[in-house]
This record gives sequence, C-alpha cells and structure tokens, in this order.
Amino acid sequence: MRILYAALGLFFFGLGALGAVLPVLPTTPFLLLASFFFLRSSKRLNDWFMETKLYKRYLANFVENREMTLRTKLLCCSPGVVIMSILAIVLPFTWAKILLVALVIFEIWYFTARIKTIPIDVARAQGEARLN
Repeated sequence: MRILYAALGLFFFGLGALGAVLPVLPTTPFLLLASFFFLRSSKRLNDWFMETKLYKRYLANFVENREMTLRTKLLCCSPGVVIMSILAIVLPFTWAKILLVALVIFEIWYFTARIKTIPIDVARAQGEARLN
C-alpha cells in the first residue's frame, strides 16, 4: 500500500509542478494531494517533499498558519463546488440533492471562515523567505 501512496504522491507532485508552470492547471490542490500521499507513504519521501521549492512556495503558509491567498482558495474550492452543484441538478434523488447542497455550503463556509485570506504579496514574501 505504501508503494501505491508513493506513486500517487509522485503523480500529483508532477501535476502540481506542471501547474506551477502552466497557468491553466492549478498547483495547490495537486500539491495538497501529493502531501497527503507522501505523508502516508514514507517519512523520507515526506521530508523530501517538504524541502522542495514548490512546497515552501505554495503549501507552507496553509500547513503552518492555515492561510491562503484568495486566488488559491478559489482554485481549491471551485472544482468541488461546480461538480457538486452539477450533480445536485442532475441527480433524481431528493436526499442526494440535499446532501450535495449541504456539502457545497460547508465547503464554502470552511474556506471563508476557517482559512485566513492573506494578500498575494505577503504570501509571496513568506514563500521567498522560506526559500533562502
């Protein structure tokens, strides 16, 4: 199972690295997934990941201080909101629609109330300070 977690971590790390270069692909959600899988695969891989420039620049603020830029919040939150909203429209079951609407409301509440929003220049300065 640890090998599968390591492989998934490397896969999502690669997607996150591509997202750092390509403006269409989001970076932070893929790096969060990579962190999740590296943490479960091995301490050595997780330690390596935490020392990468991508981790320090994009995830360290969230992990250490529970703060994100508004752009990062929107990139993390919007895919789930969009997908669950479409499912709530398409599904024929009322109980499923209610559950999905509740999940969308919870996700929006969590990202607005539980994660602090910081200006992009502050996040950039903190990320650059970690790189030195």
